[in-house]
Amino acid sequence: MKPHVLVAVNGFTEKHMERIRQVLSGWATMEQIDEETPEAVYREKIGRSQIVVGWPKAEWIAGSPVRLVQLGSVGYDAFLGNKLQERTTFTLCNASGVMSVAVAEHLIAMMFALTRRISHHIRDMSKHKWSRQSEYEEVYGSTACIVGVGGIGTEIARRLRALGVRTIGVRREIGESHPYMDEMYLSTQLKEAIMHADHVILILPGNALTEKLFDYKMFASMKEGAYFYNLARGSIVDENVLHAALISGRLKGAGLDVFEVEPLPKGSPLWEMDNVIITPHSGGRSVKEFDRFCHLVLNNLMNYRDGKPFLNQVNL
Repeated sequence: MKPHVLVAVNGFTEKHMERIRQVLSGWATMEQIDEETPEAVYREKIGRSQIVVGWPKAEWIAGSPVRLVQLGSVGYDAFLGNKLQERTTFTLCNASGVMSVAVAEHLIAMMFALTRRISHHIRDMSKHKWSRQSEYEEVYGSTACIVGVGGIGTEIARRLRALGVRTIGVRREIGESHPYMDEMYLSTQLKEAIMHADHVILILPGNALTEKLFDYKMFASMKEGAYFYNLARGSIVDENVLHAALISGRLKGAGLDVFEVEPLPKGSPLWEMDNVIITPHSGGRSVKEFDRFCHLVLNNLMNYRDGKPFLNQVNL
């Protein structure tokens, strides 16, 4: 029997879907549904599929005939700690690399907006206010610590090095030297790594090991007057402690794209802070995002067909 492919990605255009149909021609069937399809209908269709492309919930896959899930996100937190890892016939692939360039550019934009006080001037524009800030900084010659050196962290480091920034990387295993890192530290050395950084950038997965990793002790280990950026997961940061560090001046500013609760509640004090830039979990968004994602999907569909190793396979 031919495998059935379920595609639930609203960002795919008809051109993307035609490319997928061409790859599947002759060996698989396909159905496209809306991402917001009601759960009961979505699950019924999953129950007739061997491959799912999109953002299905992990519990919807359990007990289904699905053999491959190609996520449209880098994060796969919800698929950890369940019985899917016990299924030897099941494979999960994420979208690593699809959003790396966009997130890296988003980080650079935040960094310049904070150091050059652009965010202040944008607020002044609404008041027709002509007012220079007392201080403008340069990123040139500063030190940045990238916590999480995967595809996104590498793209960030590549750009920072070109800007004359000294780069420090943190990850679980160091292995060979990194082409865009001046120094590398193990995750167990995180406090030491962030101690002298002017910019601390989080690009970590959200899981039990990283839950509230940036707590009072971690922020206290940072250099006074440093900038903090979270483009990873809101669960990694204790927002109350972050707010206190910003209020006290311990941190000079923050660029935040992810939060403990999303959308960020209207009552959050972070909204009112002049030294904070808030974006709505949009760091990975790009006009090229779904072209890259489609390319990944096409490759993994052909790998499924040909029995070859998958790209971005997750170790559950």
